[in-house]
Amino acid sequence: MTQQAQDERLLNRIIVYSLSLAFGLLAASSQALRRTPTGFAIELSWRSLVALLIGAAITLPCFLVVVHSRRKYLRRAALGLVTLLGLTAFFYPMRVVPQENYRPVLTGLAVAVGALSVLGCMLLLLHRFFERDAR
Repeated sequence: MTQQAQDERLLNRIIVYSLSLAFGLLAASSQALRRTPTGFAIELSWRSLVALLIGAAITLPCFLVVVHSRRKYLRRAALGLVTLLGLTAFFYPMRVVPQENYRPVLTGLAVAVGALSVLGCMLLLLHRFFERDAR
């Protein structure tokens, strides 16, 4: 095996485990979020650790499929599941927002969605540019 192939395998492994850990941390922080009379607080507990492990365990196979599978429909299904989990995690903290603050929070979320969409489009354009340049 060439050095470049070994480096690619290592990089793919780092990417897969890092993204899985990030989703686990997202699940743990969502679980630890609690409503208080003055707003919200983060209360870490053993449930947070369980949420971290479950979140990472659920997303690890998805990212493995995305990176290693040659079947397009499996990759799309895994990406769809990860996207659904991400959107759920994006809106789940709305449960601690008081009723009178929904409008400003939803405005902020809409701005965040817009900014992330622009960033995603830019990354897609860069990917296409570099793929075309590599040919």
